[in-house]
Amino acid sequence: MNGGNEVNPAARHSPWQKRLYLAGVTAFVTGVILAVIIYATTPPPDSAVSMYSVADPRYQIELQRIGGNAAVLMAQLHQWFDGLWHGTALAYTVAVLGAVIAGVCFFIGYFFADE
Repeated sequence: MNGGNEVNPAARHSPWQKRLYLAGVTAFVTGVILAVIIYATTPPPDSAVSMYSVADPRYQIELQRIGGNAAVLMAQLHQWFDGLWHGTALAYTVAVLGAVIAGVCFFIGYFFADE
């Protein structure tokens, strides 16, 4: 009792939408696979690196004396951003970037790729 009014859901997507959806799925799967590989092969963190960080009170006092509070905040921001690209944090960063790229592809494909 099919009235014939229903359209095949795959047929209503344009070729651009299909390509963007495929790119989104590919970006997500690639990001997750790379994140798992990076997480599994990361060595344990070095204790010497954490010893000489911005968290050291003597360093913060000297930095604040020389450059003020803004210099301390910028040093902390720089250390945080630099920490995203090493060790297990890199695995999380790659996974999040893959998910964001996939989300952007899905968003563009859903809203802007109409014929």
